[in-house]
Amino acid sequence: MAQSMDSKMLSSLQELLHIDVDAVMLYDAALRSITHPMAEQALMEFRSDHLRHIRELNDCIEQFGGERACIGVNAEQCDLHGFTPIEEGMPLEAVFMALVDGEQITNQTYERILKEEWTPEIRSLIDRNFVDEQRHLLWVLKASRTRMWERDAGVRPDV
Repeated sequence: MAQSMDSKMLSSLQELLHIDVDAVMLYDAALRSITHPMAEQALMEFRSDHLRHIRELNDCIEQFGGERACIGVNAEQCDLHGFTPIEEGMPLEAVFMALVDGEQITNQTYERILKEEWTPEIRSLIDRNFVDEQRHLLWVLKASRTRMWERDAGVRPDV
């Protein structure tokens, strides 16, 4: 049986869930454009983090009587919550800037939602996800600033 949760809390968890779904779609689009091996590796790792966030948030939302989000939506159906879309043929600089934009939005959303009242278990989940988001943002900022796609394919920028 589903536990009870304040509708505002449920709405906030659903907002995080949807922003993580949108982030997966943004990473999918970026991975179609980026061939730099170290960038691909990092972006696949970040995409996996977002997929884990989705699974964990879905479980939490369902536990409290909310509806699970579908991960398999296509890009045309995706709201992208203000993210800059990545389109085929975009210059790599623009792809990385879109990733920076998306991670900034994701970080701002997590930071705002962390200010709300949460049970210790849910706060811990949101905190863990936020730590991932901060790591993603630092990496894409550095990769963008150093234009890593122009450098040696074996060098991964330190974060």
